[in-house]
Amino acid sequence: MFARLRVKSLIFAFCIGIVGLGENLRAIAPSVFVEKSPAQTAYDVFWGEAAHELSAMLFYQQAFGDDLTYLDGSFLAYYQTGRFNGVSGGLGLILAGPLLTIRGQSAETYDDVKQIFLLNSAFVDYKNDKLGLQAVAGRYKANEEWNTYYSQGFGVSYDIGQLASLNLTASYGSAMVLNEYVTAFRSDLSSFGTYLMRARFYLPYHIDLEPYVYATGYFTTFGMKTSIDYNFMPNLSAHTRLHIAGYSKYYPTILPVGLNHKFELAALAGRTNQNMSGIAWLEQGIKWYDLIEGKVGIIGVSGAGAELIDYYGHNTPFEYNVGMFWSNAVSIYAASELNWNHIFEVEAGVRGTFMPNGNVVSFEVKGQANFPIWRQRGADGIYRTYMTGKVGISGIGVYNSSPAINFYGGNNYTLIRAFIRISI
Repeated sequence: MFARLRVKSLIFAFCIGIVGLGENLRAIAPSVFVEKSPAQTAYDVFWGEAAHELSAMLFYQQAFGDDLTYLDGSFLAYYQTGRFNGVSGGLGLILAGPLLTIRGQSAETYDDVKQIFLLNSAFVDYKNDKLGLQAVAGRYKANEEWNTYYSQGFGVSYDIGQLASLNLTASYGSAMVLNEYVTAFRSDLSSFGTYLMRARFYLPYHIDLEPYVYATGYFTTFGMKTSIDYNFMPNLSAHTRLHIAGYSKYYPTILPVGLNHKFELAALAGRTNQNMSGIAWLEQGIKWYDLIEGKVGIIGVSGAGAELIDYYGHNTPFEYNVGMFWSNAVSIYAASELNWNHIFEVEAGVRGTFMPNGNVVSFEVKGQANFPIWRQRGADGIYRTYMTGKVGISGIGVYNSSPAINFYGGNNYTLIRAFIRISI
């Protein structure tokens, strides 16, 4: 009882100290490789074991600086079948429209920020635990190094018992999909696709080694990640991550027509130094009760820079990581997260990126809260929820005096965001 009181007191103090509620970081969409009971009939496949959701959302962003102020409404929907003989499929879409836009100092319009319509998910996946095989093809939410946005392509992974796993992810387009930003599927990094191949080796004492190769039309990255997880006491765990990567450039002298303008600016800036670049990344994290997690880290990039490496996504704790992988950049960061059974979540972080010709300082404070709207008790006495709500508010600041290009948004601004979403 005493432990429960301590946890509740800590939650209250943490929330008051940081912020109220915050925004969801991902749009509604089906997930690949979801564990499901095997479907036995057509009814199970298309309804009994299927998952679906329909949502309506209002989102507001107030910008101070060179970003867009707007209010919009969105409809989000997804449907995912049950799993039959290891096979499942999913569809997800987003329909958004502006209600109010104020450009202020921003050079962007609403069309630059959000697609009016996007089919962000349309995939078929296969999962066979006995063979250790997983495969997916179509549009889906990726989760690999440097490829964490929605990917258009395919992925295959194979588990070699408890010893290792192998993975190939091929992407022929990538889309950033958040409450506040929805891009089209872009293939700027390569018209013939990007390919990430990695292995993961599970060693004794909770040590993982992950070598990988990431090949695109502008660079090839060879990397090695090392991860160590350990416990100080039953409810206190920690992790140490070390990531070393080489970035080999071959930016073309003449860039292809039709590139995203900000991508083009970053490629032109990095084209002046075509030497091999290196990245060193060290992170230390600690977690208590699976409730609160904190981490600190440092990232260093050598003189040639790795300007385009994060265009399809990254694993830093920040949504806006402008400048972190540019020439001679040294970034120091700290971040924390509170997650109370996915009912209440708060994230906060601050970082400084220091370069010879300018610096970037940013902060992010976000969170979200879920609550039931319509619940009904069945004949068995169990309450079932048929309609839910989600609310959030957040604050973000990016202050950039360097030449680094922000792929998404302006370079100097403070943002306040809020949303409310109703789902059935």
